Amino acid sequence: MTDLIFLGTGAITPERPGDHTAMLIQHGPARILLDAGPAVMMQLDRAGVSPDQITHIYFSHHHGDHILGSPMFMFYPRLRYLMGARPTIDAWLELVEVAYPRYLLKVADDFAFQLLEEDETEPVAAVDDVSITQVQTQHAPELPAFAARFDFAPTDAAPGFSIVYSGDTTPTEAVAALARGADLIIHEATAAETLGMSNWGVHSTAREAGRIAAAAGAKALALVHRMPGPAEVWAQEAGAEFPGQIFVPQAGDRLKLPDDCNY
Repeated sequence: MTDLIFLGTGAITPERPGDHTAMLIQHGPARILLDAGPAVMMQLDRAGVSPDQITHIYFSHHHGDHILGSPMFMFYPRLRYLMGARPTIDAWLELVEVAYPRYLLKVADDFAFQLLEEDETEPVAAVDDVSITQVQTQHAPELPAFAARFDFAPTDAAPGFSIVYSGDTTPTEAVAALARGADLIIHEATAAETLGMSNWGVHSTAREAGRIAAAAGAKALALVHRMPGPAEVWAQEAGAEFPGQIFVPQAGDRLKLPDDCNY
């Protein structure tokens, strides 16, 4: 069984300070962190996970609410894989050099980098039964952003399944194609049209996230990166477009995969 922990589900100004969107996949000995915003250490502590347990960090893009907490992992030594597109990893290297000049040289043996190429599927480093595929999304024009699909191979104990994380994006056909037939798509839903919010041309509304999940034929949809507001509003808007199972998770919520996405 694989656990998915929603460490935080908020957008740039979350309802609770520090609840920026981040998730943790616990799969066998692997602990794969999806994004690492400013409060990631507190988020992990709240989930009962030590930073030195994290084996992989995937960065969807390098906006601060998705990456600013990551330099602190330099002080929790272990071999750790950082995964992302080259522009994102290059930005991470610049960030740690600004935060702790020349310190990365002292702990270089603790980090390995898996540079992901767009539209190419490859094994997740040091994890035999999980692969990752990345596509570019349509987010802010000043930096590239990406969505990722994790495919988990079937075993004697569990069937195969897939998780797609959209990162930050406007509604993008490439994300729907990436998520085709996925068990769970975790899609940003920054805004709620019912509350008069806009996607500001760089994000998605709950309704738009529902349309992407429906186009993908996904089994389940989790709405993250949300501005403050009642969870039921996001669920109702997405549900008007998507007939499958919808989660509007709060920080600390957990899913058992794939069981919790079979209805």
